[in-house]
Amino acid sequence: MTRDAAMPRWAILGTGAIAEQTIGDIRLAGNIDIVAVASRTAATAEDFAARHGIPRVFASVEDALGSAEIDAVYICTPHSSHFDLTRQALHAGKHVLCEKPLTLTAGQSRELAELAAARGLFLMEAMWMKFTPAVLHVQELIRSGAIGEVRSVESSMGYNFPRTETSRLWNPDLGGGSLLDLGVYPAAFAQLLLGTPQSVAAQGVMQTDGVDVRSTLHLTYSDDRFATVTSTLTEVIMAFAVVGGTAGTIVMDPTFFAGGAIHCYSAPDYTAQTTTVPIEGAGYVPMFRAVGEALVAGLTEHPRHPLADTIAVLAVVDEARRLLAAARPR
Repeated sequence: MTRDAAMPRWAILGTGAIAEQTIGDIRLAGNIDIVAVASRTAATAEDFAARHGIPRVFASVEDALGSAEIDAVYICTPHSSHFDLTRQALHAGKHVLCEKPLTLTAGQSRELAELAAARGLFLMEAMWMKFTPAVLHVQELIRSGAIGEVRSVESSMGYNFPRTETSRLWNPDLGGGSLLDLGVYPAAFAQLLLGTPQSVAAQGVMQTDGVDVRSTLHLTYSDDRFATVTSTLTEVIMAFAVVGGTAGTIVMDPTFFAGGAIHCYSAPDYTAQTTTVPIEGAGYVPMFRAVGEALVAGLTEHPRHPLADTIAVLAVVDEARRLLAAARPR
């Protein structure tokens, strides 16, 4: 990448699975200049930098945040560290893109939103789903009136994750559980199309350590609209979505948040009109490109995924977790 003097200089914080998964898409975006990496150990950072052609390695995350040579950070660490690292980065004057979930609770995200606004810094949760051509196409179908008024959203996502000592998904200290890792996708999809629910009901299983194993949420909205959101760590439920309207239905094949076939069944004959939407890179490219454009434009939030949406989705997760805990056998 040829360096543009106006382009912010980015550091990746964390070198785990998500960093490995997204680094190729960062390159494809063309406007995110990764100049450094930091991890829990210098050795892992050096290995990541060598394999991905990153010129600078910081011995610690704190060193990266304290460097005047870094303008923005992409946080790829475990869920439980997101709040503290993002807060440190904002206090250090860095723009932040943080992996989902932004924090473990709505209250924590609200605090970070206020801090970012006070300091005039960009902050966004990396909810890449909202930037994909597949989701944009569904929104365009809805705007065109293809299914009339949207009345319902059904979306599910689940995988069978082995219970191992090293798995963060089963570790309550690392923000484990199905809702924060998987459920935020279908919950954010419902938020995008229906807004903030008036009520939340939840059924599922939560362990005594606070890890929610599986859940189905029933969200209700004004005028009797509703959404059903399911996530699980123990069953394979291919990530699909169905949007119901007064004049038709949209069915998104797995994996709905990334791309693939989208079927639109419209009145009066309900013959399927199918569009197959390509995936650029691993699917993250549109989000990274949009964030790069937002920073150059001087924005502090991206209009496609404002912090208010992040907070609203986490408020749903907070309430669902409260209900699952209350229903747990004593």
